[in-house]
Amino acid sequence: MNAQKLIYDRFIAPLQKPRTNYIGIEIEMPVVHLGGEKTDKSVTIAAVKKATSHFGFTPRKFDDDGNCHEAVCGDTGDIFSFDCSYHNFEISLGRVRTLHEAQARFRDYVRFINEELRQYHHTLTGMGINPNYRVNDRSDVPSPRYRMLEGFLKKCNSWNGSFHPFPDFGTFSSASQVQLDVTRENLCETIEAFSLVEPLKAVLFANSSFPEKPELLCARDYFWEQSPHGINPRNVGFFEPLPKSVGEITDYLSKASIFCAERDGKYLFFYPIPFDDYLKRDSVAAEYYDGTFHTCTFAPQAEDIAYLRTYKQTDLTARGTLEYRSACTQPLGEAMTVAAFHLGLMNRTQALSALLKASFLYQTNATPAQLRKQMNRADFLSFVDADALKALLNRVLQLCADGLRERGYSEEIYLSPLFERANTLTSPARYRLGQTDVEKVIREFAEL
Repeated sequence: MNAQKLIYDRFIAPLQKPRTNYIGIEIEMPVVHLGGEKTDKSVTIAAVKKATSHFGFTPRKFDDDGNCHEAVCGDTGDIFSFDCSYHNFEISLGRVRTLHEAQARFRDYVRFINEELRQYHHTLTGMGINPNYRVNDRSDVPSPRYRMLEGFLKKCNSWNGSFHPFPDFGTFSSASQVQLDVTRENLCETIEAFSLVEPLKAVLFANSSFPEKPELLCARDYFWEQSPHGINPRNVGFFEPLPKSVGEITDYLSKASIFCAERDGKYLFFYPIPFDDYLKRDSVAAEYYDGTFHTCTFAPQAEDIAYLRTYKQTDLTARGTLEYRSACTQPLGEAMTVAAFHLGLMNRTQALSALLKASFLYQTNATPAQLRKQMNRADFLSFVDADALKALLNRVLQLCADGLRERGYSEEIYLSPLFERANTLTSPARYRLGQTDVEKVIREFAEL
């Protein structure tokens, strides 16, 4: 079993198919009790069940108690799902051509669900951390895949490593992700450009301030990198060093780690193993959940590459797309800003890289990872030239606006909130820290 050949076939070969230039958007949202109490999952399940029926979705996945936790629309490909927990709701939009189409469907769904939720003093809101995470039931959706993931992440309590004490972070953190087509020819330059811009994205999109880590504006990076997912740095964070060829990418990914597989209908998890090493093993010791957790051994197979998954800031998928994963959920009225930012820059990657490399950011030989950590800090304004940063942000956003205007759909309107954030250096997280009335922020960030 040749690891690099398997990597190539799964991740590189799809890049050679004709490009469709569709946009894929996934937005997770916390379900919050407006009185600061625990989210009532029966309220959440009932509201989404009504939305599933109203919009003609078909239930397709059920938990161990018979509750639907995923439904799909046959006409659009849109998906309703609960991500990890019943107080983290996700809308995955089927492929769309324009942001206006995405915005219209997203608003219809959220408006309907929130009308149902607010009858019981609950709401979907645009925050990267559920503000009531301390009182919420932080158990996972009781289903085979989430049982496996829960078991894997909780191994931080027994495996050696510099892990944070929040293995249940997936149940209370929410993200906004976008997938865009990429070609084999522009793969490396696209990864480079979007890696270089990550420090600025921390300034614009941070929305997961976390009381246990008050120095951070975006706890999302910390959650992933300091969990068992980050045992192998190749599975999280940045491509380091930045790849210069497709061969370097296949080599890099062949040494990323696999941590789960499936046998006889059971999800198995185990200590992360670099994929090329995994394929050479005769057997692997694993665990699975069947009412309780059990141990077993199994033999690796080439087909297990389907379970090789990385969680990088810019992630190469098996669909011939790059998935941009580092942005927190945004205030719901500004939900399309994340997709607009990446879409506008997709055809400006060379100009974006040139602009950033010549900027003050990269004059000290700091890496994108180092700079993102710096710009993610609540106190970054104490050691960054604010005027220079504002000017750079505006130049990047203008480049983005030019890219959107070239598409011809007037999608640049979705960048307006980002220009305001750039001129004030105020992300949603920084705004949130300046407020004392949490319910006021929850309601503001829930407005469409």
